[in-house]
Amino acid sequence: MMIDSGQAQAKIVVREVSTPQEMEHVFQIRDEVFVHEQALTHDARFDPDDRRSIHFLAYLDGKPVGTGRLTVLTREAQVAWVAVRKPYRQHGVGKAVMIAILERARDEEADYVVLNAQSHALEFYRRLGFETLGHEFRMAGIPHQVMVLGLTTQGRDDARTLFSRNSFGI
Repeated sequence: MMIDSGQAQAKIVVREVSTPQEMEHVFQIRDEVFVHEQALTHDARFDPDDRRSIHFLAYLDGKPVGTGRLTVLTREAQVAWVAVRKPYRQHGVGKAVMIAILERARDEEADYVVLNAQSHALEFYRRLGFETLGHEFRMAGIPHQVMVLGLTTQGRDDARTLFSRNSFGI
């Protein structure tokens, strides 16, 4: 995927994390965005789902600038910790990360993908095919909404049914 960096075309490369050094870059981006910038959490490094998840890093000119995580639970794929460093937003980095995540979810034969989107990012996820479910809720004071993308027709219908009955009142 190519983006306009202002001077010339720059290439965004998204890769699955495979080394401790790459995982440290993931944590640095999470800390930058979710701890320092948004104050969403005090700790973005010790999520128990990290060990069973697939992590992605987006690079621009060799520099790690974005990240996201995919956790596959049989038919359901969950997306979390999608973040782009502030200077690199609005240039396609988040979209590149999400495309890589969705491709991997399809490879894993998930029927649907679910995520908790910050309300300011709803349109971003809608453009990728996600739809909102239920009502807005707050996480650390930031409004969020559950969103789902059916990768199969049955998966879309099942996700709507499942998330309309969950304990969050959605």
